[in-house]
Amino acid sequence: MTAQPAAWPHLATVTTTLRHTVRLVHASTGASVRGLGAHLEPALRGWSLRVLPDVLVVSARADAPTPASPPKAVVTLTDGALADVLVLPALADRAPRTLVVDLTTADVQHLVHPVPMTLTVVLTTPSTGVPRTGATVTARATSGPNPKPTVPLPEVSPGTYRSAAREWTAAFTPLDVLVGGDPLRTLSMDFSTVTTRVHLVDTT
Repeated sequence: MTAQPAAWPHLATVTTTLRHTVRLVHASTGASVRGLGAHLEPALRGWSLRVLPDVLVVSARADAPTPASPPKAVVTLTDGALADVLVLPALADRAPRTLVVDLTTADVQHLVHPVPMTLTVVLTTPSTGVPRTGATVTARATSGPNPKPTVPLPEVSPGTYRSAAREWTAAFTPLDVLVGGDPLRTLSMDFSTVTTRVHLVDTT
């Protein structure tokens, strides 16, 4: 008697399609916000959400039903220090540091704005290092319409000049520090803290 080889089991295949990518983008720097947790709402049969370092990926099986309305990505910032320097309005019945993003397009970019921040410039004179007092100090945007937007930095103590707290938009990323209307230094805000402080020698 001849033994017949056993038949290979039939393996079902499932096709999965990319439906959405979601990026949280810092409105001033254009960088992707990292340190996220997320889930789909509502939970849908055959749909899944993966959290990668700088993007959320939403996929669905080919046989998954199409929802009557687009689902939402409920995103929570897991980095508390980062969340403290971003505008994240509290949402009713939601955990702190949570955003709800509508999945209405294939590639979703959700802007997240920084909280108001101050810029402090400490000016000293060349050689002597004594405070440079009585100067007119301004921050000027490096992009945008002409004339470029400016922000005054009034003197708050001898040689120390500080702006009011404000949102430093993409136009000020980076920015020029002017003394008496003359450029002194190009610099960038530190968006990890609410106060950027720099020491400069007045060579204008």
